[in-house]
Amino acid sequence: MRIWVTAAALALASACASRDACTPGSEFEPPLCPLEIPAIKTIIITENAAKAPADTDPNVSCESFRVNENTVRQYFAAAKVTAANDAHHTLDWSPCFATGEMILEDGSKGRWSLSQLKSGSLLIGDGNPQTLYCPTCEFEPFQ
Repeated sequence: MRIWVTAAALALASACASRDACTPGSEFEPPLCPLEIPAIKTIIITENAAKAPADTDPNVSCESFRVNENTVRQYFAAAKVTAANDAHHTLDWSPCFATGEMILEDGSKGRWSLSQLKSGSLLIGDGNPQTLYCPTCEFEPFQ
């Protein structure tokens, strides 16, 4: 009986730990790790429905990629961190993006960017930029 209780406790602990652990990558998704930042106090959107200058196709419109404060909060609640190189080689690029700033509960400030295809970046203070991806962001305006 003691073995069963120990095995059940280990299985439960392993399941709980794996929820927050990094995931391995695949052909279509980079390895992902939890994003750990303080709670977001304020969201400021500085660019919305923007189109990258590199996309010169006049038929491509980014007008449908408009975020609001709630969308940005949802994104950062679900986003994961990945290596920029891994994201570059596995994720599709989108010319449509939004940018902004955030103030975190600890007083630190960050600059963020989100793309229509669920990738993003976050730079907090003078730190290193973090490359983000949100595979579970199936809500508007993400595709």
